Amino acid sequence: MNTHIDDVDNLKKKIKELEEEIEEKEDDISYLKKKLKNKDSSYITELENKDSDITELQDKLSSAQKELDDKEQELDDKKQELDDKKQELKLKNNTLNFIQDILDAQEMSTEDTQELLYKHIHYLESFIKGQFNDLNTYLFNEYKQLLSWNNIKEEKGLEEKKKYFISAFEQWAATKRKSWLDGKTTIAFIGEFSAGKTSIINRILSQDNPNIPLLPVSAKPTTAIPAYIEKGPNVIYSFITGDGKRKKIEEDTLKKISKDILDQVKGVSSLIKYFVMTYENPNLEGLSILDTPGFNSNDKEDKERTIDVINECDALFWVVDVNTGTINKSSLAIIKEQVKKPIYIVINKVDLKPKSEVQKVEDLIRQTMSEEGLDIQGYISFSKKSSIDTIMKHIKKVNKISTRDSFIEEIGKDIGKLLKLFEDKVKEYHQNYCTLSKENQNLRDEFANYLSELRKDCITTDHPQELLEDIASERVNKLYSTFNSQNDKTEEIEQEWNKVSLLKKAWFNISNCYNQYKKITK
Repeated sequence: MNTHIDDVDNLKKKIKELEEEIEEKEDDISYLKKKLKNKDSSYITELENKDSDITELQDKLSSAQKELDDKEQELDDKKQELDDKKQELKLKNNTLNFIQDILDAQEMSTEDTQELLYKHIHYLESFIKGQFNDLNTYLFNEYKQLLSWNNIKEEKGLEEKKKYFISAFEQWAATKRKSWLDGKTTIAFIGEFSAGKTSIINRILSQDNPNIPLLPVSAKPTTAIPAYIEKGPNVIYSFITGDGKRKKIEEDTLKKISKDILDQVKGVSSLIKYFVMTYENPNLEGLSILDTPGFNSNDKEDKERTIDVINECDALFWVVDVNTGTINKSSLAIIKEQVKKPIYIVINKVDLKPKSEVQKVEDLIRQTMSEEGLDIQGYISFSKKSSIDTIMKHIKKVNKISTRDSFIEEIGKDIGKLLKLFEDKVKEYHQNYCTLSKENQNLRDEFANYLSELRKDCITTDHPQELLEDIASERVNKLYSTFNSQNDKTEEIEQEWNKVSLLKKAWFNISNCYNQYKKITK
């Protein structure tokens, strides 16, 4: 770099010398031209020589100027390269400082407590996906007409039931693993880059108070990691590690976060899975707000994180820039395929357009959503000039997913209903068995009576011919009929006993499952 600067300085000196020499030559020419007025031939020759010298000097000057331009361009390139290196070094230093802050962060909860919590969740997951699912598979296959789920019988009903309880478990487990979601209504703000979702969240956080710390907003995509915001006794910034530990960080560390810095960190998800911030804010009472990376990120990991976390929410607030005017089709496809949540559309920055234009944008979005078969809970026009209550009144209407709180009880109730159903069926079939056994005993008694009467008549009869005719007709028919009825009744009893035995076996399996449920959830 110093060599290039010296070369440029030397060229500038050389050019200055050439310019001075040309100026001297031009002075000489001017003098000679005056002499020409006297038509002195010697002066004409001298003038011609001077012109030739100037031409030569001008050629040298042009060559020197070109060399100077080349050197200056090369110098500019070197300066730009140096600036780029400085920026790269600054980014690396900031990244190293950020990583150091993350590595030095102090854990907020004890490891033993966290491990115990995860262990219990794992036990319940194994129970739901193992014994509970196996029990339902067995019952639905063996008692097709007896069982249904939401009035759906057989294999379809079984699949719907499995899907429901596994989904409900995931909702419940997500809440338990993320204590900041437990017992709270959770909403997610989604939207394309620069739609203004983080700015809206900052409005909710600050109540437009300039002294409240805010989430970072930048001209570049900065929300590369999902961030949860909740109410707390004071402002606390923390993050969740890849293995589920919660660690506290300072506000300065949060301000260092940018997409550029995170891109420098390979395997960032092993360091930071989510950010969790608490604020002393009445708007956050019973509420957890999620800021997401969005679906239009080029990073596959960002998209997967977004889908993962918004599926744990109670509702989505989809922020659309009024200047864009349309819903992103790729995001819409992801929502349709992988997310089943109530949706609110927030048309943002409406102060930048006339009301008629804003209405056209809303009408177009309504039409798109209708064509895609998506039911939208509400359309909200918003801008930096709007009252925060414009959004808060819709947020307060969101209903919390009940299974996140009642899943444990719901599992117990379902197994309890199965236990009661099969217990009643065992009693019912056992009663049928007893009734059939009694009827069979009556047939036996009847058959024995017929034989006893026949024997008595054979001993005491005075009319053997009439007795033989009676035996050959009526008596034999009665005995035959009674014997056949007894055989049929015996088969019915065996069938009924088999039903009772199978039902008892099913009841026993349900009882074992119920006992295991109580043991796990104790």
